[in-house]
Amino acid sequence: MMRYQILGQSNHAVAILLDLLEQIHRCPIAVDIISNIPPKENDSLIYGYGTQGVKTREIQHEDWQRDPEARLIIGSIGRSRERIFQFFQERFGVEAESYANAIHPRACIPFEMALGHGVHVGPGATIAPHAEIGDFVVVNRNASVGHHTVLEDFVTLNPGSHVAGICHLERGVTIGAGATIVDGVTVGRNSVIGAGSVVTRDISPDVVAYGVPARVVREK
Repeated sequence: MMRYQILGQSNHAVAILLDLLEQIHRCPIAVDIISNIPPKENDSLIYGYGTQGVKTREIQHEDWQRDPEARLIIGSIGRSRERIFQFFQERFGVEAESYANAIHPRACIPFEMALGHGVHVGPGATIAPHAEIGDFVVVNRNASVGHHTVLEDFVTLNPGSHVAGICHLERGVTIGAGATIVDGVTVGRNSVIGAGSVVTRDISPDVVAYGVPARVVREK
């Protein structure tokens, strides 16, 4: 039986990850979910995330013992991924190289493409040849990445967003659902692009930008 340990917890993300693992393997899977939030704040105790064919159990991080045979995945597909990574790195010494990638079978990526660690690619997502994908990048469902585009560590592309060719998204950038980044644009470190925006020129680090065309509306 395939075994995974999901480190950290976002209820919505865990539900998506469990479904993704079932779609990848199509066989019984055992998953430990290692919670790093107090039980009173844990919405999974109210809203379940059961997936057929996947056996789950929840463990508080204080009681966690790493299973050397289990693959590790971060339990978030959004901006909290970096915080969760740092949490388990500082307390348990879990480095980026320990994390597995989760690539949906209906995603389209070049054969033998080099990816970072802990990468999540959802159904219908497309990554063009010669793109560079860093650690813990999320390319959500129906998102696309153009040729020779660089996505640095912890970049998140939300559903239906499109990044054209020869773009550079620096560490921690988040692209909102349905947004478009045109060819050759750089988005600076930790900046957020609002849903539905069209980015036609470079965006500086640590800002929020949205609109058509996108304009900086505030600093983070």
